[in-house]
Amino acid sequence: MAAEFTYYFRSLLAALGRQPGWYGVFAEREPDAAAAYGSGRRLPPWDVVRTVLRDVAANGGAGDADPAEVGRAYALHRAAAAAEDSAPGASHALRGRLDAAIRARDGAAARARAAARAYEEAGAETAGPAGARLANGLAWARDDLSRAAARCEELRGRLAGAVGAARLGREAAGAGTGGGTGAAGSDDAGAAERSEAPTVRRPTGARFAGSGAAVPSGSPVALAPATAARVRSAAPRGARFAGAPTADAVGEAVLPAPSAPAAGPAPSGARFAGAPKAPATPSAAPARDPRWTAEAQAGAARLGALRRAGESGAAYLVLCAAAEGPADRIPYVVRELERTGLGADVATLLWEIAALPPEPLAEAVAALAADGRGPDCRTLLHQAAARSPEDVAVVADLLHHAGRTDESGELLETFARSRPAATAAAVTRTRPSLATPLLAAAARVSAPCQRDISAALRL
Repeated sequence: MAAEFTYYFRSLLAALGRQPGWYGVFAEREPDAAAAYGSGRRLPPWDVVRTVLRDVAANGGAGDADPAEVGRAYALHRAAAAAEDSAPGASHALRGRLDAAIRARDGAAARARAAARAYEEAGAETAGPAGARLANGLAWARDDLSRAAARCEELRGRLAGAVGAARLGREAAGAGTGGGTGAAGSDDAGAAERSEAPTVRRPTGARFAGSGAAVPSGSPVALAPATAARVRSAAPRGARFAGAPTADAVGEAVLPAPSAPAAGPAPSGARFAGAPKAPATPSAAPARDPRWTAEAQAGAARLGALRRAGESGAAYLVLCAAAEGPADRIPYVVRELERTGLGADVATLLWEIAALPPEPLAEAVAALAADGRGPDCRTLLHQAAARSPEDVAVVADLLHHAGRTDESGELLETFARSRPAATAAAVTRTRPSLATPLLAAAARVSAPCQRDISAALRL
């Protein structure tokens, strides 16, 4: 399957001819990666394949590739990925790649923020050649960010698939021999147990951007216009960027459209032991602070005006300022964005909050929890779980001492589920008092998870 996809992808690159579009610029920026994709040594991410398909169609005068051709390409890509993920140790390798992808996404977010600030600070000078360079840099920074986020989701989906296959294999082996798994491979087994659950449990919608999903965000299903929202940004211009993706391009969507998860009874029974409980409905809405309400309304009005004017860089800075402001104001901003039709920007706002230092991040989680916005809390906690053990320890400890034990437990549970046992246990080096809550969180994930982390704590 890998060889078949490599042949297909090479044919796409050949079809680009003298108009390589986005891929031509990508090959200049990352020649090693482009060479590895073309030779078949590495499987390109789906967003790369999708953009090449679009550019080939554009070179032929079409607006986009034929859906049947996109489906064929996706099937070949998924088959090649499945073959790669079925190799021994694939789960471990994918977990390492996901960690690297998360770091790349965070770096891309920092570069996008810096590019937006530089463009905003240029002011009136953006009309000249220097301004064009800044706009071009901002466009590519936003493109890098959207792709980095999409690749995180793709790897999460692949990891979930690899984990599921490994689990079925272990169950089949156990049924055939009458015994369970032995010591060999127990670390992979425990890690597999921890990594599988998010695919089933995590909700969707704009406020859950960054959480795991069973379907990678670049798949044809995940990119349906009714269920996806795009990161808006100015596209690169000029001959070198002919065919470069725009913000409306299908395949670069990384932020699901806003949707409220349907309420329903909490799952029960042994199969759901340890599943996160649905947030309790607040008995009464908290009293509104008129100062925060006025500031949130002013910020949303400015953001909306900038969006309508196409000033994506300045709009991004408004969201950054809101994230860095008082924690108590954040729920007001979220409500106002949703009220004024800017719900897609909530995901970006929460993303920026998740990148704050541990102390303001914990304050933001507590403020959202106090306002009854449990889904937004889970978004931040799931994103925070990708940070270092030291940061996770500080956030969990601050939440615990603030009386937010459910949120602290959710963070530790997500961390225990998604990280190797030794990494999860490392939170106790920064906050030894978290040993007991960490083991309790691991027990909610699975018995193997608790066993592995308990062993790591004894080392």
